[in-house]
Amino acid sequence: MPEPQDPIRQARTKPFSGYYNRPPEADDRRLTQVGPGTPGGEYLRRYWHPFMLSSELKDTPKAVRLLGEDLVLFRDKGGRLGLLHRHCIHRGTSLEFGIPAERGIRCCYHGWLFDVDGTVLETPAEPETSRIRHNFCQGAYQVREYHGLIFAYMGPPELTPEFPIYDTFLHPENNRLVPIKLELPCNWVQISENAADPIHNAFLHVIVSGAQFAPTFAIMPALEFVESPLGFICSATRRVKGGVFIRASDMIMPNCAQFIGGTNMIDHEEFAIASYLTRWAVPLDDHNSLYIGFTGFNEITNPRGEIDEATVGLGKLNLIGQTADRPYEERQREPGDYDAIASQGLIANRQAEHLGTADRGVVLFRRLLARCIKETEEGLVPAVPRATGNGPVRTYVHSLLMPLPDDRVMAAGDMKAAAEFGRRAAQIVIETDTLPPREREAAAKERIKALLTREAVS
Repeated sequence: MPEPQDPIRQARTKPFSGYYNRPPEADDRRLTQVGPGTPGGEYLRRYWHPFMLSSELKDTPKAVRLLGEDLVLFRDKGGRLGLLHRHCIHRGTSLEFGIPAERGIRCCYHGWLFDVDGTVLETPAEPETSRIRHNFCQGAYQVREYHGLIFAYMGPPELTPEFPIYDTFLHPENNRLVPIKLELPCNWVQISENAADPIHNAFLHVIVSGAQFAPTFAIMPALEFVESPLGFICSATRRVKGGVFIRASDMIMPNCAQFIGGTNMIDHEEFAIASYLTRWAVPLDDHNSLYIGFTGFNEITNPRGEIDEATVGLGKLNLIGQTADRPYEERQREPGDYDAIASQGLIANRQAEHLGTADRGVVLFRRLLARCIKETEEGLVPAVPRATGNGPVRTYVHSLLMPLPDDRVMAAGDMKAAAEFGRRAAQIVIETDTLPPREREAAAKERIKALLTREAVS
């Protein structure tokens, strides 16, 4: 006899089933909470995070919210950066009203002077014999300035990691890093999941919302997700004009990603291991995040000089739909990443989702994130990201356009063959990561070309 069917389950598949299809209660706290002592927050505190453009910090302190903590950033008159707990340990006055000194910052209320590392240098209202300043310390975090971005490390000082300088920052040799910073009213995981979801480039950026990317992106890609020493590669492979086109982004745990631009017009052969955009999804708190990082201007990522550096920076990125600064109805007619991500809610309800095969990158990101959080709880160093040797950190973002030597290599519509080629190309990019950038590109290109030739004769 057939198994009896659940009547409620049946009702959920019928028209006008809103009564039966109410979303379940959300509970993603382990992944989404970022405050001190939370599992996700403790994991994130093991890494450096950018949170401000250098140009935003003037000669007065700046109140900052970062990883759920209230802080103040300042530059003392000696030029040193300090990031302290916002409220003075004496009586709680906010140090956003503190006065930068030659060394450190002085609280306006009673004149206590704090160094950039939180050391109490002076308590001027106390007698000279007082030892009070030796008994306490203002909370402080390490900061680092790099190419116009200010980074913070908020974890245990004894576990401070090396500051990550990625190889794509230095390659090609004339690369110019231009910092960007956008704010989104949502949890940081939603921003990261958007990067792990390359199929949205076809729909959100071309088919549904209009031609925000080159027309080539309307072609359905074959997706592969290849784990790397830093996280994983999201590879989208398309069969185009007698050739093969790959756009592969690099997911760097916990919250960084690198991307090639969306302007490839499929008019010349190319292969590059280079990034147009390096982005961190940095939590200010559970409900607000930064989309912050660098755009790279060079002959690889901007070969025709079409992208104006003035179109990127504080509150702007040269792609429509990255902010809420357009009229609401215009955003409805042509939504972008901001609208798709932020409209999921302050914290997306993942229990209410219905995932498909195209969501494998999102699933992989959540699995890696959960694993890394668990490893941190157990007192371990998370397995990813891991260093790949001395010097700049090797990364894996790449783009490829090559003619096919024979249609049999990848017949039009053969998604399985396209996905397999994208996977093998990504593996070659990983396997060559010990070489210097120029040598690596040349070696990887030749190996991928040889792969196509072997497929043609097999």
